Amino acid sequence: MHNDNTPPKALDRRTNAFRNDMAAEHLRDVVEAPHYVEGRVARVTAGAMGLHRGPDYDMPVETQIIFGDDVTVFDEQGNWAWVQNNRDGYVGYLPKGCLSSDMQQPTHKVIALSTFAYGKPDIKTPLPYKLFMNSRLRIVGEAGEFMKLADGRYLRKVHVGKLDDVADDFVSVAERYVEVPYLWGGRTADGLDCSGLVQLAYEFAGLSCPRDADMQMQLEGRDIDLGGMEEMQRGDLIFWKGHVAIMVNDMLMLHANAHHMKVCIEGFHKVVSRVAFEGGGDLTAILRPTMLSAGNVAG
Repeated sequence: MHNDNTPPKALDRRTNAFRNDMAAEHLRDVVEAPHYVEGRVARVTAGAMGLHRGPDYDMPVETQIIFGDDVTVFDEQGNWAWVQNNRDGYVGYLPKGCLSSDMQQPTHKVIALSTFAYGKPDIKTPLPYKLFMNSRLRIVGEAGEFMKLADGRYLRKVHVGKLDDVADDFVSVAERYVEVPYLWGGRTADGLDCSGLVQLAYEFAGLSCPRDADMQMQLEGRDIDLGGMEEMQRGDLIFWKGHVAIMVNDMLMLHANAHHMKVCIEGFHKVVSRVAFEGGGDLTAILRPTMLSAGNVAG
């Protein structure tokens, strides 16, 4: 244990719940804190909610947590809760009004990029509630072409799948997001960033994936020599400092990017030249991920 109250440099604040005044109980032997908290599990009921760096809407959004995600709540301050996402381990602050203590087991998930939950089994019902891909659902009944959620709302069956229904090819999932706007910290079809796109596609393929690009560089796989780029193939992950893209084939790559402010497919060599010209630096890594078994479903 560090007795100077300074956490070890290797302890990443993004995925480890510790502050100057408290830390998660499981970090007791890793970081010194005035007290340790076991935390309680809660479930997100908002369609998508930003996870903030601090308990204020003006604080930066690090990522988004979506409907059905489970979080561990370590502290509550006014209208805010300090939480850790149980899906990918990310730590931050959520409005506590979007959390529920109802922890019934999910049965299904959203398989469309986005869908609507209606107050009645009728698509003409006003003010539907928007949900996004990978949102976990508890289905309790059916009504014609609709499935009924435990909270009484209805989704069209065509947009709902079983939890263990996974895609065979994570790249094909990512391709569905072409033209979606770029949004820093985003993880939905309303907007996403480069690593959010990779994470979403992995999760829909039944694979665990960390949130940020530097973390994704540590995924299990084989490093491809930067001088041997002719070896590249579909599914390879391409990294710059702070950016990640997915190879569609040996020539084209797919990425959410702030240059076009959207998800797009473009020539690999064109992007490499543009990024270098704009001062974004050279490639840092090319990774050919090892596709884990579909049984290793995130969260």
